[in-house]
Amino acid sequence: MKEFVCNDDRPHFPDGEYESQCVGYNTNFCFGKTRKTFLEFVIISEGDHHGKEIFMAFNMPYDMKIKTGSKYYKNWVMVNGWNKPSRNAKMSPRIFKNKIYKIKTRTTKPKHNGKEMPENFWYSVVDEILEVIA
Repeated sequence: MKEFVCNDDRPHFPDGEYESQCVGYNTNFCFGKTRKTFLEFVIISEGDHHGKEIFMAFNMPYDMKIKTGSKYYKNWVMVNGWNKPSRNAKMSPRIFKNKIYKIKTRTTKPKHNGKEMPENFWYSVVDEILEVIA
């Protein structure tokens, strides 16, 4: 019988603002039904959290047409120097990769049976990209 291995590698640290670099992205379905794009960041600020990896998630439409009011659209335009894409332009997440950002983090507190789980289940995510540094 094959053994399972625990892969709990989501860090949890104080909410705040950090410098980070986007090192990757992927698009997947979560729970088999919701399309999401994930940006993967590494904290580059000096301190205890340097080198920790966190992510930012975006809900994506099934028809792949990004709405102008969406979180993804607003962040994509900011990273693109506040230049809006032309009609029917491809808005690849590749634009985020390898840039350095000032980000704001928040703590995700999962629930089980409607109750908040203990603190050792909490983890940090990128809440928003505040600015493009380089």
